[in-house]
Amino acid sequence: MLDIVAGRVALCTALSALALVACSDATGPETAVVPAPLAESQWSPGSGREPFKVYTQNAYLGGDTGPIFSVDFSDLVALATATNIFWAQVQASGIPERAHAIVDQIDRARPHLVALEEVFRFDVIDFASGIPTVTASADILAAIEDDIAARGLPYSVVQVQAATALGYPPVIAPPGLPLSATSVLRFEDRIAVLRRDDVTLSSVAAGNFANGFQLGPLALRRGWIRVSTDVDGTPHHLIATHLEGQTLAQIQALQAGELLSFVAAGLDGVTILAGDFNSDAANPGAPSWTPTYDGLIAAGFTDAWLASGQAARNPGYTCCQDPGLSNGSSELDERIDFVLVRDARAPGARSGSVRVEIVGEEQTDRVAGSGLWPADHAGLVAGLRFARGLSVEGG
Repeated sequence: MLDIVAGRVALCTALSALALVACSDATGPETAVVPAPLAESQWSPGSGREPFKVYTQNAYLGGDTGPIFSVDFSDLVALATATNIFWAQVQASGIPERAHAIVDQIDRARPHLVALEEVFRFDVIDFASGIPTVTASADILAAIEDDIAARGLPYSVVQVQAATALGYPPVIAPPGLPLSATSVLRFEDRIAVLRRDDVTLSSVAAGNFANGFQLGPLALRRGWIRVSTDVDGTPHHLIATHLEGQTLAQIQALQAGELLSFVAAGLDGVTILAGDFNSDAANPGAPSWTPTYDGLIAAGFTDAWLASGQAARNPGYTCCQDPGLSNGSSELDERIDFVLVRDARAPGARSGSVRVEIVGEEQTDRVAGSGLWPADHAGLVAGLRFARGLSVEGG
């Protein structure tokens, strides 16, 4: 859950020196499908063919941006202080070690597809010489890729979709902090999809939602990635996304509408939505709640966590640990990360089964040595199995 406008939004007009990156928007509606729910059942891992597994994880940018967006941006010293504190938090968040913990989950579960959110890249760019020079970097996605390669795991990045990118102008850095008066801290928010090497993809699409937040020069964008593959003769479409935060609930709702009317519309076979939706299904009426989750369910998607039958004994919380990731007891108290599924082949019928595990939330999942949590979110691994022999509607 990244919400960089939780501070004083009106101050965004002062960001005229920000370097902003926006990605192209996808266009063109498609025909809606008629969905079918999953059966509320589970299976033994050893009973028959391998289920189709999806792992979704918000990898966490590593620090709290709230203080940055709460200062008066005309006060360069205050801006410098907040920016330096944030960058220090990112550096202290143990990105390589946290990436290792996330890859541990990939290694254990061996999912077919992985959806990652908040795989940020940071660069400190110095202009002292007159030539922009990167003097420091941090990249959670690169750290995950490096760890996968070091273990020889059969996974590779399929697609990366950039969203908001910001570069802070040169600021006056207080003594002893890592940014100089000639430095810019640039960060780029991204989502990514990885595939297991034995998964053959028939198509890949990606883009940014047309609806974002624009005030003056500040542009907040969110994106999506859709990949398609064949499983036992049935198309399976994974759509990875990270919707806008609760403080911009109206924009979030518009993005969810785009997801339904365009990105996920007209798909045959099985459609899987996975990611951080910033819509708390566990706490109706709370500030973390938005109508988005209910809207997706009303559109015919089944919540894999509920369908697994585990909700009666586990609330399924996935967010959020303390921004410093050092809290002793887990502070997860929201359910905003989901794997949602619908099957267009058998409208009105129960055509499959599901098994879901929350990962990264146990004390044993914490990073060895530092004791940090792998991310401020827990992840979800969902195994999906659908009946064979069902013809695709219209096929």
